Amino acid sequence: EIVTEAVLNMMSNVMGREKAREFLPLVGSLAFFIFFSNILGLIPGFQPATGSLNTTLAPAAVVFLATHIYGVRKNGIAYFKHFLGPVWWLAPLMLPLEIISHCVRPVSLSLRLLGNIFGDHTAGTIFFGLVPLVLPIPLLLLGVLVAVVQTLVFCLLSTVYIAMAVEAHEEDAVHAEGAPGHEAAAAH
Repeated sequence: EIVTEAVLNMMSNVMGREKAREFLPLVGSLAFFIFFSNILGLIPGFQPATGSLNTTLAPAAVVFLATHIYGVRKNGIAYFKHFLGPVWWLAPLMLPLEIISHCVRPVSLSLRLLGNIFGDHTAGTIFFGLVPLVLPIPLLLLGVLVAVVQTLVFCLLSTVYIAMAVEAHEEDAVHAEGAPGHEAAAAH
């Protein structure tokens, strides 16, 4: 309960309490999976599951798909309007940039997690081999800290990506709904 409440509070700070509750099952599941996969590497003889690109790419792909699915579900086809930029004449420039930006997100999420966990596990293995009796306790504590921070970073970025997808066009929808009323009021 404490961890779930902490994840919910972190998400609430980014997207508000109501939306955070809606997306808590996804981000909370990612948090538990990533944390326990990271911690697994601290048990002697075990490799961290997140020390493999296959493992880190899978949750990143889930976040990538969920971001766009939730974005389309909340905003309809208008979700893709933000790919074209703020003004129509920038669309030929903005469309490729936005597509690249969105495609790089899962790569960034997965490589960041992989690099940090692989690096932590490799450094820990080297130090445990050099000084097996003196350094293990501080390095294990450092390993727990790295596991927590990497879980937090992955979940925070996932929350930001989802929040941007579901909120991107709510303002546009409000402006679009308000524009005819505003024009009608100006006509009177």
